[in-house]
Amino acid sequence: MLRALLALILLLVAGPARADPSDIAAASRGVVRVVLVQSDGATVQYVGHGSGFAVSPTLIVTNAHVIASAREDDTMLIGVVPSEGSIGFLAKIVAVSPRNDLALLRLVDKGSVAPLTLFPGAIEDGAEVYAVGYPGNVDLAQGLSLAEIVEPQSAVKTRGYLSAGRSSRQFETLLHTAPVGSGNSGGPLLDTCGRVIGVNSFGTLSEGADSEFYFAVSPRELAGFLREAGVKPRLG
Repeated sequence: MLRALLALILLLVAGPARADPSDIAAASRGVVRVVLVQSDGATVQYVGHGSGFAVSPTLIVTNAHVIASAREDDTMLIGVVPSEGSIGFLAKIVAVSPRNDLALLRLVDKGSVAPLTLFPGAIEDGAEVYAVGYPGNVDLAQGLSLAEIVEPQSAVKTRGYLSAGRSSRQFETLLHTAPVGSGNSGGPLLDTCGRVIGVNSFGTLSEGADSEFYFAVSPRELAGFLREAGVKPRLG
């Protein structure tokens, strides 16, 4: 009885679990930059970029709006740049769902990226979350050239909290406060164990002192998209 009472007291005073930085760092190795370039065979022009993450060694999830222009222009190439290594890889579009802003890419080179684990359970309102990706304003502040943008680099990680009670009208989303910028689109929203709980898609427009909030495609939308594409991700 005394042992059980002591265990209960320890549980009550321990407080909520905190993120293990090693879990977030490990998951970040599966996050990639998705780069669009236009080529006429002689020159290459940078078009833009978003983020993405691996759900298998050769399959990458991102937002549909990130690769939308590549669907309309066959002179445009999609590159996937991992956070580690020395090179990036070309990719092709496997599946697209504009309705819920999801897309699936497959690496066409002999490359691979460490896949992330998806969390299949219920997400607690107010939970601590992490957005991971490649915001363009960080590239701008660093003064990165095109050559440097397409080199492997560590992804940027930001922390916030989930406000699960609000969703967009277009599709099911998670509302959160982990800061994201242009270029983060398609990157994962992680829980404190480094598991994917959403795909960052868009944010609110802030004016003056208004607080900023961000929307991630929900895990249920992501699971349905992957199921239709015949993909069985790692769950945990």
